[in-house]
Amino acid sequence: MAKIRNSNPKQQSGGYERLVGDKNMAAIFTKAQSTVISNGTELEKIISTKSNAILNLDAFINECDKGTISNGIYLCTKKIIKKSSYWLAKHEPDFIVFTVNSANNLCYVVELKDGDAFDTKKSVAEKEMLQLFVNHLAPKIPFRTKFYICCFNQLDKEKIVTGFKNVFIIDEVMTGKEFCDILGIDYEAIVNMRRDDAVDNFKYVVEKMFEIKKVRSQFAEKYRQHITEKEFYTVNRTRKNRLH
Repeated sequence: MAKIRNSNPKQQSGGYERLVGDKNMAAIFTKAQSTVISNGTELEKIISTKSNAILNLDAFINECDKGTISNGIYLCTKKIIKKSSYWLAKHEPDFIVFTVNSANNLCYVVELKDGDAFDTKKSVAEKEMLQLFVNHLAPKIPFRTKFYICCFNQLDKEKIVTGFKNVFIIDEVMTGKEFCDILGIDYEAIVNMRRDDAVDNFKYVVEKMFEIKKVRSQFAEKYRQHITEKEFYTVNRTRKNRLH
């Protein structure tokens, strides 16, 4: 999970300031929004650094054609795809995973999502992109090739299908756990690392909010009101007990 404290949005959102009427609070919201957007990219980086990454896709495929590549699991990122002759403009997926095995070479074309709920238009566009890329790639490589949409944080494949408005069938979706199992990396370690970042994000937002004078004043007023109401309730309950 990306950290809000590390976010440096290029510009502040006037919309947030109009929404809450406070420039400092709006800045916190802007940083949070920027972090949410970057979470997907951050997740891709984490997975890439933990995997056996391909640095040159053309060279890798050439070795596969010659049968000189070692058996194993290899991951190719979007950045490397764009640099190769296999790139299809505007249709490159987040990852291609190659399982090299002399008896059964497999290729997984994967679009990775941090969330799992999308509208119909977005869902259709995602499937069309994956299908077009597979149609473009499959005839050129010595692998059985299939595409998947992967929702990293969702462990129920049925919910992924529902989240994509049933545009994808069950055999076209993948959980984050399944994806990590294919790559041979620790899913829980990644989840725990991102959970720690979420704890830091919570603390950061609270700290920054309390730096705002109007927030401190509002909190103090609400606290005094809460204490007064609590005392009133306690006194009345005591009186009723005495009467009984």
